[in-house]
Amino acid sequence: MKQFLIRLLSAMLLLTGCAPATVENSIRPSASRTSTAIPTTATPSPTPIPSTQTITLLPTIPTFTPTFDVSTIVTVTPAPPAACPRENSKVAGEFATPDSNGFYEIIVPEDVLTYLNSGGTFAHLAKSPPFSGEIKDLTGDGVSEVVLRGLVRYDILGCKDGKYQNLFQFFTYDFSIDLEDILDLNKDGIPELIFYSFSRYGYANVYIVGWDGNRFRSLIDIGVDTTTSAVLDSVSTTTYHKLMDTNGDGLKEIVLEDNPDTLEGVSGLTIWLLIPFRKDTISLGWNGKNFVVLNPQNYAPPQYRFQAIQDADRQARYGNYTGALSLYQEAVFNDRLEWWSPERQNYEVYVYNSQLDPERIVSPTPIPNNTEYQRLAAYAYYRIILLHIVQGHESDAGTVYKTLQQKFANDQHGRPYAEMATAFWEAYQSTHKMYDGCAASIQYAAENPEILVPLGSDYHGSQSHTYVPADVCPFR
Repeated sequence: MKQFLIRLLSAMLLLTGCAPATVENSIRPSASRTSTAIPTTATPSPTPIPSTQTITLLPTIPTFTPTFDVSTIVTVTPAPPAACPRENSKVAGEFATPDSNGFYEIIVPEDVLTYLNSGGTFAHLAKSPPFSGEIKDLTGDGVSEVVLRGLVRYDILGCKDGKYQNLFQFFTYDFSIDLEDILDLNKDGIPELIFYSFSRYGYANVYIVGWDGNRFRSLIDIGVDTTTSAVLDSVSTTTYHKLMDTNGDGLKEIVLEDNPDTLEGVSGLTIWLLIPFRKDTISLGWNGKNFVVLNPQNYAPPQYRFQAIQDADRQARYGNYTGALSLYQEAVFNDRLEWWSPERQNYEVYVYNSQLDPERIVSPTPIPNNTEYQRLAAYAYYRIILLHIVQGHESDAGTVYKTLQQKFANDQHGRPYAEMATAFWEAYQSTHKMYDGCAASIQYAAENPEILVPLGSDYHGSQSHTYVPADVCPFR
């Protein structure tokens, strides 16, 4: 754990401005969660309710909660027995010879491939001073692969078609990637590799790579980013993972945690990007094909109203409608939930940094954002309507719809969300298809993007989701 934190904090100090990790051949980087903020004081202007006839096709919403019977696990098809170059213990790699000053050159994949294809042995390679990595059978064919660590990359080198080739490449731009573990997590007879990329803002991105019977690929799939359509194949964390069977299926899940306590002493730009920050636990489990999120992220109870909204939306996407309803009701009725704004973020950063200042200078408390409640409460009512509809409770949905219109149709801050609800309601009533209702509300959000900003934008901290139009109605 100590080494983890040292690497994490070092990456935070050195690499705040670097680009995120890029993985070639199999893994695509996690999408950025930042966007250009629109002031929360802006008053959206009403627009005509769109016709469902002009709606474009909606993006597909991935299925999140897996159902997997561990008894169905079978050993992954191993690679066919490789006919590799015959080993010759007399062959020496040029990389094994130091220069006149006694220094070794950095070993690169081409050097290792040349050596192995010339008859070089794994035993001599492992003992070579410049070699850094692991030598282990990762495909089940009885022949070892080489996991070579380079300066800014990892390569998996293995025997295929009678010669050693580069089978997989993992690139990073931040000089901070580590192979943390090699083990058979899903009990399919083939080990997986767990990589940590210590990237930015106090986080490490966790990747899992393994042989799927045909090739090496990323084994994490937590959905598709609604902004870029890229597969999200890494999970961020601020602490080292734990392995435990959390659901009693006989397989160990990877449990990751974001913990504010690990960020003690972090300040400057990094803490500005993090705040507000709360404890969060996420579990990755095997669904027969990939490691996926087993349940919604388990955050500490919300302190701010926007956090209750985001938690509710997350529960709804995972099908936990009871939990989502409770959180939407919290957003409407809990007067202990606090407001948030760009000014509040700046203030909280000053408060945090003042702990490290001997004079404890704190900026004046910002003026409360008195418009946020109307926006978030109106949005919560709208989402409650969707929950009732998706469960077949149309009468209850109609009651909530009337309440929303009575409370916010004439309120300049809540009115846009009431209009979005009307777009949904009228389209749904015409066909009684959730798809048509969602299409109408998503189009309204696309034409009025300012309504998304109070829900989650770049000033809501690194844990926040940045909302796009498709997020306002995730049902299909």
